[in-house]
Amino acid sequence: MLGITGYNYSGRYIDRFSVNGQGGGNVLISEGLSGGGGTTCCIVWRPGTELPVPMFVEWTYGIEGNLQTGEIYREPETHRVEVELKGPIPQNPTVFAVHFYPDNTVQVEVAADYPEPRIKPAELAQGTKP
Repeated sequence: MLGITGYNYSGRYIDRFSVNGQGGGNVLISEGLSGGGGTTCCIVWRPGTELPVPMFVEWTYGIEGNLQTGEIYREPETHRVEVELKGPIPQNPTVFAVHFYPDNTVQVEVAADYPEPRIKPAELAQGTKP
């Protein structure tokens, strides 16, 4: 069983996400060494699984607006994509990380520990993607 955690480089708050139907919680915008999301339980990983493996990621961007005036700038948006888990898979994995990019693409990885964010705040401003 791997803990699910999210890394949000999209520039928008993610109200909730899931991987193959397993809830990943909410994800703030990543900054510094923080991915932006907590860890939720769990996705099953069986050692020796042949790669690549298709995964279905669904996420909803939260509503954006002014709490004081009640004005809504953007309604919630739900997206669903199929991505491939390509590996490599470490010897003793503990984390299933989901990376959300500004162009609504998603990358997934299995890691032995929490990976560092793939995009740093300065790179976010420039629109860089690994």
